[in-house]
Amino acid sequence: MESNSEIHPGATTKDLRRRLLELIVLRTIALLLGLNFANRLALLPDHINAFPFLSFFNIFAISAAILFLLLWRIRCNEMLQLCLQIASDLILTTILVGYTHGIESPFVSFYLLIIIYCTLTLGRNGGMIGAALSMISYAGIILSIQLRYLSIGGIGGDSSQAVFRIAAHVLGFWAIAYLGTYLHKRLKLIEGELKEKIDSVTQLKRLNEHIITSIRSGLITTDLHGYIAVYNAAAGELTGRPPDEMRDQHIQLLIGDSFWAEILQSNLSRNAKPLRHEEWIAMPNGTKRFLGFSVSPLFDQSQVLRGYIISFQDLTEINRLEEEVRLKDRMAAVGRMAAGIAHEIRNPLTAMRGSVELLRSRTSLPPRDEKLLDILIRESDRLNQFVEDFLSYARPRKYEKKPLDLVPVLRDSVTLLRNSPQLRENHSLKLDIEAQSVHISGSINQLNQVFWNLSQNAIRAMPGGGSLTIRLRKTPQDSAQIIFQDTGIGMSREEMEQLFQPFHSGFAGGVGLGLSIVFQIMEDHQGKISFESEKGSGTSVVLNFPLESNASAAEVLEQAAKG
Repeated sequence: MESNSEIHPGATTKDLRRRLLELIVLRTIALLLGLNFANRLALLPDHINAFPFLSFFNIFAISAAILFLLLWRIRCNEMLQLCLQIASDLILTTILVGYTHGIESPFVSFYLLIIIYCTLTLGRNGGMIGAALSMISYAGIILSIQLRYLSIGGIGGDSSQAVFRIAAHVLGFWAIAYLGTYLHKRLKLIEGELKEKIDSVTQLKRLNEHIITSIRSGLITTDLHGYIAVYNAAAGELTGRPPDEMRDQHIQLLIGDSFWAEILQSNLSRNAKPLRHEEWIAMPNGTKRFLGFSVSPLFDQSQVLRGYIISFQDLTEINRLEEEVRLKDRMAAVGRMAAGIAHEIRNPLTAMRGSVELLRSRTSLPPRDEKLLDILIRESDRLNQFVEDFLSYARPRKYEKKPLDLVPVLRDSVTLLRNSPQLRENHSLKLDIEAQSVHISGSINQLNQVFWNLSQNAIRAMPGGGSLTIRLRKTPQDSAQIIFQDTGIGMSREEMEQLFQPFHSGFAGGVGLGLSIVFQIMEDHQGKISFESEKGSGTSVVLNFPLESNASAAEVLEQAAKG
């Protein structure tokens, strides 16, 4: 005997409810079409017209369908409703067969339909029960007809022929039951395999989605026209545009027209190497990121090009580090020349200045010549100061770093700046300190030089007046941050790329060593300096210093590496 789990494929209430609804609809259609087509084809006996059997049957079939639909709607017990439908169909089919020629009735095939859906809904046991009940009902009809003919003294036809037909129909009933059972088992097996494959495909789909979501590189797929189909979470983080906003949008919105045109012209389907591209991308908040793109073709199973796969990473930090390496290489090259420059320029300059001083003290010269000697001394001093600055840049002095509080250091620098002649009435200076104390490890003199150079640059960038805001705060990343924000003339990207290059000044009369020295001091303090600026929109300089505990740890590691 089969277990209850074989009642129906999948053994779920949802499947049984669906099969019940299908059964209600199909049985009503089969009953109505079967009898009405039989009437059209003159297959019904003549005596059937003596009683409005056709109308009664149509009304009964429709009423039964409505009743079963109501039971299905109110969620009556599914097994009970199925048994009621099977019983009603057996009774109705038996009446039809008995009322329409009995053994020669065209509706004997309705028994086969009952056996089939018993098998498909109740399994092997249901099929056997359906075949047995159909056999009993059909044999009872034939026997009752034969007995009626005998009781009235008539002839019921050839009894051997009747027995043969009964046996043939009964054999057909059991054959259908067996075939239905076989089909039921095959259906269960196929549905089980299909469920496993669906589960496998679902798991693969989820795994694929998890892989795409977990990749820390941005991943985008587009069709041949450039409309985005897949846009993972990392792509949203790197570009500042969420996936829901970018799906079905054109990729030009992100990478621009020129890069998209380059993709279309690259013929990726024939080129085995991916297309690589690096570009600054504007973020929605106004900042920019340097992204490295790799574009590959997207083929289907037939190796037909269906779109493009675009992966990318954030190279902003790498780009910054490369710039620092190049800058340090230039600094190292300049440092190797520092000693030679000091001897070749400084010593003769000192001798020249001493000679001029001696000449002026011993000789009575006209006022015009006295003025020329003063110019010589002044220009010698200026050239000597340039050499001093150059040596400070190329060969920094060694100094001792101590724990200090940035708050008083920065306040002293701002006080000195407020009293400097460079600060005019049309300049506004604001100090915003968001912490009571900010402790780092450093040199006060060197930090004052950094603050002074940056403040002087900000004021010089505002020749027509403006405001300079200096802000000090602690960041969530355990660092001290100082921001110099001015409303000056700003800088273009080309000018920002040359900020730390020696002897490159953005102001008339500048030597071009101030920011280079600032950069070295920040490096010595394990700090970072960054610029944000646009032409005509001011400049923001951000200084980040490790707090005292972090700075001490970094110094210990640095000394251990040197040791």
